[in-house]
Amino acid sequence: MDMKIRVLVCLFLAAGCASHYHERTAAGDIDRFVETTTREIPDLPSVGVAAVIGNRPVYLKNAETAYYIGSTTKAYTGLACAILADRGLLDLDAPTSKYLPETGIGVTLRAFLTHTSALENNGIVFRTAYSGEHSPQQLVSLLAQSKPSKPGFRYDNLGYVVASLIIERITGKPWQQALDELVFQPLGMRHTTAYMSVAKKWPMAKPYQRNRAGDVMQIDFEKIDQTMHAAGGIVTTPADLARWLEANLAKGKVDGKQVIPIAAFEQAQAMQIPTTIERGDFKGRGYAFGWYHADFHGERALFHGGGYQGWHSQFSMLPDKRIGAGVMTNVNGTPDDAADLIAAYIYDRLLEKPNVEAEYAKRLADLKARVARMRAGFIEEVRKRAQRPWTLQHAAEAYVGRYDNPMYGTVVIEQRGDKLYASLGRLSSIIEAFTEPETGRVELVPGSGEVLLFKFGTGPNAEAVMWGDDAFTRIASPTTNQ
Repeated sequence: MDMKIRVLVCLFLAAGCASHYHERTAAGDIDRFVETTTREIPDLPSVGVAAVIGNRPVYLKNAETAYYIGSTTKAYTGLACAILADRGLLDLDAPTSKYLPETGIGVTLRAFLTHTSALENNGIVFRTAYSGEHSPQQLVSLLAQSKPSKPGFRYDNLGYVVASLIIERITGKPWQQALDELVFQPLGMRHTTAYMSVAKKWPMAKPYQRNRAGDVMQIDFEKIDQTMHAAGGIVTTPADLARWLEANLAKGKVDGKQVIPIAAFEQAQAMQIPTTIERGDFKGRGYAFGWYHADFHGERALFHGGGYQGWHSQFSMLPDKRIGAGVMTNVNGTPDDAADLIAAYIYDRLLEKPNVEAEYAKRLADLKARVARMRAGFIEEVRKRAQRPWTLQHAAEAYVGRYDNPMYGTVVIEQRGDKLYASLGRLSSIIEAFTEPETGRVELVPGSGEVLLFKFGTGPNAEAVMWGDDAFTRIASPTTNQ
């Protein structure tokens, strides 16, 4: 072998060895930080982590454990739309009425995907995320009743639910199946699904949330197939998340093969609308299809977060550095800040930022103190709520009954023993005292806190109940369930 070639080969091998050594030592440091974080933040039940450089994972935590990811789902749905557009099956800039003619809506799918439709429909958002009372036909009918909202960027779930309805019209398949065929299968993501009934067959984390005593405990409130939606309805594992990040960094190339067109990823990742947002170390400046464009410590970044009762996720990439990181937890509230801190540590460690260990030890200590303060404040708030005087001024039977709203469905007020309860679809809550006359506090969505205001006319029974700005009108005579 020529001496010059030998030198070049040796240099190449040395560089490769140095690179792998760097990755191994970085992975060890990341693992220690993850373990320290879960130890120091006992309110954090578990974390699933994926960190990738280029086309390979450098760190996985709980690799085969499935987590529900919430709104990080949007990037998958956005990519599916871009794939259909690349195939000529979907025009992102055509009016929605081209695909859903019964709605009469002239807003484009691009506007829906970038949260700039200037329409709102809280009924659709609520039904698909929480109550589960809907069908595709019903959602299309409700969509026609959407209300105008302020122009410009307004983040919510509506646009991606609309996207799923259009996907179903175009493909003739449920949106969940379409995502599987367009995205999950080509990328080799074998443990990623939009069906909770499928995910339940896998090893899966359980959701946790803070109870009234201030302790983080496992909750029974879980997602079902009917509340998995295209704005927040995917379960995945860290191993599959690594493939997702790799595919986004390589624009559709996995295992050395181009399995999804580059153009689809470029469309999905391109900044569509300027907007500002801050999430931890990410300073957002614009929005794509399910990704925020942002700055991370001077580096160009893409990121998005997701959350739901008992779950939190954050996925991100530094495209110029070919680095990606995703963190998933099975708790929401202040402890989920730990996921954001872990992601930031991963990047700063892989970028070899100076003094990273000392800086993040201090940040972790600050987070631990913040979680403790939050827990104390939560306990105090529960104590104060328990001292409120009862403000419902009639006998219990005056409130019992069924109250209907065409957008949301039917609220049922019933008496169980000496307590009043409210339910809406699969949601149910005891009615507690609130501060104003004829009001009660409920947690139809666990951990939220909503107010019901009962309206009376000339008769002895409530004629309507207000839930925020929405009125539910009595539709049945009161019955008492002792």
